Amino acid sequence: MPLFRTPAIESGQAARLDRRRFLALGGSVAAVGLLAACGDSDTGKGSDKGADEAASGPWSFTDDRGKKISLSKRPERIVAQSHPAAALWDFGIQPIGLFGPQKTADGKPSPQIGNVDLSKTTSVGTAFGEFQMEKLISLKPDLIVTIAYGPMVWYIPEDIYKKVEEVAPIAVIQLMGVAVPDAVKRFGELAAALGADPKSAEIEKAKADFEKAAAGVKAAAQTKKGLSVAVVSGTKENFFVADPAFHGDVKYFQQLGLDIVKPAKPDAGFEALSWEEAGRYKADLVLEDARPEGGLTHQQLGAYPTWKGSPAVKAGQVSDWQTETPFTYQRFTKVLNDLATTVSNARTNVV
Repeated sequence: MPLFRTPAIESGQAARLDRRRFLALGGSVAAVGLLAACGDSDTGKGSDKGADEAASGPWSFTDDRGKKISLSKRPERIVAQSHPAAALWDFGIQPIGLFGPQKTADGKPSPQIGNVDLSKTTSVGTAFGEFQMEKLISLKPDLIVTIAYGPMVWYIPEDIYKKVEEVAPIAVIQLMGVAVPDAVKRFGELAAALGADPKSAEIEKAKADFEKAAAGVKAAAQTKKGLSVAVVSGTKENFFVADPAFHGDVKYFQQLGLDIVKPAKPDAGFEALSWEEAGRYKADLVLEDARPEGGLTHQQLGAYPTWKGSPAVKAGQVSDWQTETPFTYQRFTKVLNDLATTVSNARTNVV
C-alpha cells in the first residue's frame, strides 16, 4: 500500500532521519491528521468470544493509518520496532523479533527498548532501513508493528516497505502530537487485540503509579506559577527548540501545567537556530536532549557562549529530556517523578 508522502520527505529530508530521528519529517507533516485514532479489533476488548475462540477465529485490527488488517486468526508471532516492542512488552505481549535501536555504543540496553529482554528476542536490524530479510522471513512473523511520526513510517523506509509487507502485514501506531497517556492507551488496545489483559492487576498498578507521578508534576507546576520551561537539543551545527504540539511527552508536560516555550517557526518538531541565535528563547528551566548519539553533552554545550549565557544555565537549572523513553506506564513513571522533583526545586523568574 502507498505510504503517506509530503514534499519535504520526497525532497530528501528522510536521509537525515537516522542522524536526528525527529528532524527529518518535514514541516508539512503537522497538517496530517492523526488518522483513525481509535482501533477496530474484532477480538480482544468488547468481544463475546472466549479466549480460545478469539485466538483461533478471524482477527482484525485497524491501525492509525485507517488500514484494517484482517487475518484468519489472532497473530502470535510479532516482530516490532523498538518503541512499540517496549510498549507491547509492558502489556504482556512479547515480540519474537526486533528492529531499531537495541543497544547503546557501550553495549548496554538502549533506553528505547525499555523492559524488553533482548535474550528472548531476535534482532532483524538496528539501523534505520536495515532489515535482514532472510532472518525476518525465518521468524515467520504473523504481524509487524511499528510507529509513525506524521507520514513517516518508522524504520521501514518506502524503498523496502513492500518487501517487508510481503513477509507479514504491518500495523502502524501514530505518535506525532499524541500525548503520553493517549499513546499508552492505544498500545494497550493493540496489546488487548493480541491477547493481553490490559486490566490485569500488574497493569492496573502500573497505571496507578503513572497517574500518581503525573499528579506530582501537576502539583509541582501549580506551586511554580511563572516558571518557564524550554525543551531543547543541541548539535555542533544548530540549536533546536522543541515544539510541544509535535512531541507527545512535551505535549503531556504542557497538559500537566508546565509553561513550555513554544518556538515561533517550528519545522518537523523543532525550530532550528544557529548558535548565534540560540538565546532567542529564554526560560527559567531547560530540559536538554539526553540522547547519547547525535547530540552534544552538557559539557560540550558549555563551549558555546550563547548556551553558557542563558538564564537557566547560569542559574544551574538544566535537566535531562529523556527523549528515548518508550511510552509505557512503567517507563514513564520515573520520567514524571524526576520531572516533578526538578520543577519543585527550580526557581522562577531567573530570566
